[in-house]
Amino acid sequence: MARWMSAKGARNIVLVSRRASINDKVQALIDDLAAEQTLVTVKACDVISKASVETLIKEDMKDLPPVRGVVHGAMVLRDMLFENMTLDDFQSVAENKVEGAWNFHEVLSGTPLDFFIALSSVAGVIGNRGQAAYAAANVFLDEFMAYRRSHGLPGTTIDLTAVSDAGYLADVDVKRLQEVLKNIGSDTMDEGEVLALFGAALTGDLDRSCSGQSITGLSLRTTLDHFWAQDAKFSDLYAAAKEKLSSGTGAAGGPSVPLDVQLHEAESKEVALQICYQALAAKLAQVLQISLEDMDPSVTVSSLGLDSLVAIEIRNWIAREANANVQVLELLSSGSLMALAEIILSKSQT
Repeated sequence: MARWMSAKGARNIVLVSRRASINDKVQALIDDLAAEQTLVTVKACDVISKASVETLIKEDMKDLPPVRGVVHGAMVLRDMLFENMTLDDFQSVAENKVEGAWNFHEVLSGTPLDFFIALSSVAGVIGNRGQAAYAAANVFLDEFMAYRRSHGLPGTTIDLTAVSDAGYLADVDVKRLQEVLKNIGSDTMDEGEVLALFGAALTGDLDRSCSGQSITGLSLRTTLDHFWAQDAKFSDLYAAAKEKLSSGTGAAGGPSVPLDVQLHEAESKEVALQICYQALAAKLAQVLQISLEDMDPSVTVSSLGLDSLVAIEIRNWIAREANANVQVLELLSSGSLMALAEIILSKSQT
């Protein structure tokens, strides 16, 4: 992002972190941009402390030109189920986004800014299993920037989906990447797309086209099998996608009829049971990352080793795809996959 800003004419860029550490990547950035007549400075600041932000702006940066814009990209991740979360756990994840945005807002209240951009996450829109605090913090950023705009101040949020070739996910292993993608259930984007959105935010085009909040990654072009798809706020999107997929116009590979439609149109209970079992087996194979060939009707649910997050995901999938309310305990103790399919079919409201 700093390289992009330099190419667009930025001549002073300040990178802020708690320790102001300069690793090989940062040093290479400093050296490269110096050749482009852009000064990159690294400063120490704990953004959750208003005093630290004041020191940064009023003392550490006093020899630099006035601040013209802020890009707030702080992030802390901690995987934890909500029921196991303490207040300290919540605050350790949320405060860098929440307090950081508020402190820059207050300390720079007398400084005319051209932009104030928060790098938020689509997790704040759809939720993210095991990341409730992170999702909540991003909801705050979306609403806080709306608050700034309501007062005539610049404020834009870019709700990023997973970025495949830069940043956090580019540095983690493949297994972790797969876990993240499974949780958010949305399309990825690349660095070029992020920079395009960032450029639109700087010019104000994003404010005009998206009212200051850009949500990325949500797509139902080829499947309705996303945990967020039947959330009420996506009802129009879901209905339109379901109609397209039912008619076979939504997927490049041909028709993809939703499960509840298949169950409703089945010519007999036996046929409906087979359809339900096949869909269930395919979903479990996908989530557990095992071969569908290893599944058969006699395989027990307990033998698959479902953890609580996966069990919740399967329960939610059953609710939205088969329109059936199956509790997690009932799912885990159902016996064989075919027995679970029978439970689903008996409870389906289609």
